[in-house]
Amino acid sequence: MHTAPQLFPVPFHGDTVILVGQDNEPYVAMKPIVANMGMDWPTQYVKLTERFSSTIGEIPTVGEDGKTRNMICLPLKKLPAWLYSISPNKVAPELREKIIRYQEECDDALWNYWTQGVAERPGAVANASKQIALSRHRLALLKELHRTRDRALRSAIHEQLAQVSQALGLSVPELESIGRDDPETPDMLKAFWEGIAVLEEAKEPCNHALPGSGTICLNLPDIRRLFRKYEIPLTPSKALNDLLRQSKSPHFIKNGLFTSSLSQKKIRGWLFTYQL
Repeated sequence: MHTAPQLFPVPFHGDTVILVGQDNEPYVAMKPIVANMGMDWPTQYVKLTERFSSTIGEIPTVGEDGKTRNMICLPLKKLPAWLYSISPNKVAPELREKIIRYQEECDDALWNYWTQGVAERPGAVANASKQIALSRHRLALLKELHRTRDRALRSAIHEQLAQVSQALGLSVPELESIGRDDPETPDMLKAFWEGIAVLEEAKEPCNHALPGSGTICLNLPDIRRLFRKYEIPLTPSKALNDLLRQSKSPHFIKNGLFTSSLSQKKIRGWLFTYQL
């Protein structure tokens, strides 16, 4: 029987890398680390599924809002192989220093956290150096909690903050007192995605992204026409455009020109991902 996965947000040079514990084994949530390194997720998703098909997988996690989200995860022991498959000389100059830092330090930092982190050992502080390390980690978690607005991630960070605080003998601050959550998804945005679900159930070809990419690419004029066809009571508008940029599930990536997998022509589309 599988145990429920646990999320461990780990601060790393001002970024947050997500460890996922599943059946006492460490995995790395790949989309956050790809975003941290400034790379394109759809491209790396294809690369990961091709090169690590036997080990990469989706781990379902339940957020504070009760919704299940699938996270594309790679076993921590395979992370160095992926990191060193990226050539710093073939990326934009402004990304090189960060990519080299990830290649040299990230897997060790995550492994040390997994084997020595307070999430696994919430007991008393063993010595002064451990107490200093815990204090620094607590401060990093507080900063990350203040910055992050995603509800599920804030809940996971706060759980770790509670463990670190208890290990140090300190009080645990209330989640609501540190930063704030994203607002609830507006009804118009919810209605839009419900309309897209209707089109998918009707087998209407509206997703211009590559099949199996884990993404959805929509052309809003197409969607407007299909909504009218199926009498879906929602008209894409500027207000909706603003809300689509806030979409979390599916998660908004960007809008711009894309090559349609349906027509093989350039279209102006909106790109989202179903993965966290």
